[in-house]
Amino acid sequence: MASEKRSISFDETVLAEAESRVAATGGNLSAFVNGAVLHELRVARGRELLAEDDERLGPVPESVRAQVAAQWPARRWTPAR
Repeated sequence: MASEKRSISFDETVLAEAESRVAATGGNLSAFVNGAVLHELRVARGRELLAEDDERLGPVPESVRAQVAAQWPARRWTPAR
């Protein structure tokens, strides 16, 4: 796959932690950042699909949300909407 160079800015602490983690695994920063961006793109796509489902089918009923939360307590989250 072809790659393109870009100049991007980082918060100092974010960059320091990323570089530290990359150094500990012997990886490279470009691959680490590419993976992070890919992850965020997948999350955004998933949220778009959920929004489309909400629009088409209506929101998930509160009773169903409560049932899911009871069955998977470690999976509780607050969706960004």
